[in-house]
Amino acid sequence: MSLENLSIAELEQEIIRRKTAEVSDVRRQLEDARKAVRELEQKLADFEGKAPRRVVSAPKGRMTAGEKAERILTALDGKGFVGAAEIAALVGFDGISLRDALTALVTEGKLAREGKARGTKYKLA
Repeated sequence: MSLENLSIAELEQEIIRRKTAEVSDVRRQLEDARKAVRELEQKLADFEGKAPRRVVSAPKGRMTAGEKAERILTALDGKGFVGAAEIAALVGFDGISLRDALTALVTEGKLAREGKARGTKYKLA
């Protein structure tokens, strides 16, 4: 099609038609690329034997087990045997969460435990 013999209105229409065709082509290419990515993700998941991975982090305001352990170890540094209530006041968490963290640290050999029940005390090993 020769553009030389077209009026301005016809030129505008031709430009719009061509740009629309270009946009449609780019959209098709984008959808093809998205489909290819989905297929690769599925192949990778099948290869790894599991569903696609999603990053899961601890909710805001919650500490991981490692963070709890680090707080306990830091709080007990330079102290002798200390009870759970005092440790709770030093680290900022208590209850089952504290008990589980203390038990894990004793099992790992990082803390020593003395006493039983309410009289249990802990210190760095």
